[in-house]
Amino acid sequence: MSLIRELVNVYCKGNGLEIGPGKIPYCNPQTTETLDKFTDNGDATSSPDIISDASLIPRPNNHFDYVFSSHVLEHMQDTIGALKEWVRVIKDNGVLVLLLPHADRTFDKHRNKTTLEHHILDHQKLSSEPDHSHDQEIMEGWSKLWNSQEEKEIMFSEYENKWKANFWDFDFRLANGVIHFHVWTQDEITKLLQFLGLKILWICEFDTERADSFIVIARKSNS
Repeated sequence: MSLIRELVNVYCKGNGLEIGPGKIPYCNPQTTETLDKFTDNGDATSSPDIISDASLIPRPNNHFDYVFSSHVLEHMQDTIGALKEWVRVIKDNGVLVLLLPHADRTFDKHRNKTTLEHHILDHQKLSSEPDHSHDQEIMEGWSKLWNSQEEKEIMFSEYENKWKANFWDFDFRLANGVIHFHVWTQDEITKLLQFLGLKILWICEFDTERADSFIVIARKSNS
C-alpha cells in the first residue's frame, strides 16, 4: 500500500470531503463526498458529488471529519480564502490532509516561493474576478525551463495539442483551472497553516509515489 493511502486510512476517518479527486480518488467513496468545478477538464472528476468552486463549498460549518485535497490549492488564487473555507466545513478536531506540488521538483522550480506575506496581501486585495497579477512572474519562471529551442517547441506543442490553446493564454488557463498561482515547499505551507490556527500533525517532504509532491496533515482545534 502506498504511503498516501496509508495516511488516508489513518487520518481520514468518519465522513469527509475530497476536493479535486481527479480520475482516481484517494479516499473511501462510501464515506467521502467529492468536489470538482472543472468537470469538462480531461483530468477532472466527471461526476463529482458537488460541482462547485473549492472556495465556496455548499455545506454547513463543522460538517466533515476530514478534508483531503491533492494538487488543488496551488490553483486557488486566494489561498487563505480557500483554506478558511476548507477549515470552515471541518469539525473541531477534524483534519486537513494536503498533497501538494513541491516547488523544487516541478516546472515551477525557477519561480520564487510564495511567502506568507504574499498570501495575506492576495487575500486582502483579490476579488472573485480572474487574477492576472501573477502572469508576468509565471512567464519569467517558466521561460527558464527550456535548455533548447527544440525542447521549448515540444512543450508548447504538447500543451496546444491537448488543450487546443496557446501556451501563454492566461485567460484560457484561468477559465479552465490550469494555472499555478503560488509556489511552495512544506516550509511555506506549514507557516501558512499555523497562521490560520491549525496544528501540524505530520509532514512528509518526499513520497516515492508522487515524487513531485509533499504531504502535510493538520488538525483544526476546538472553536
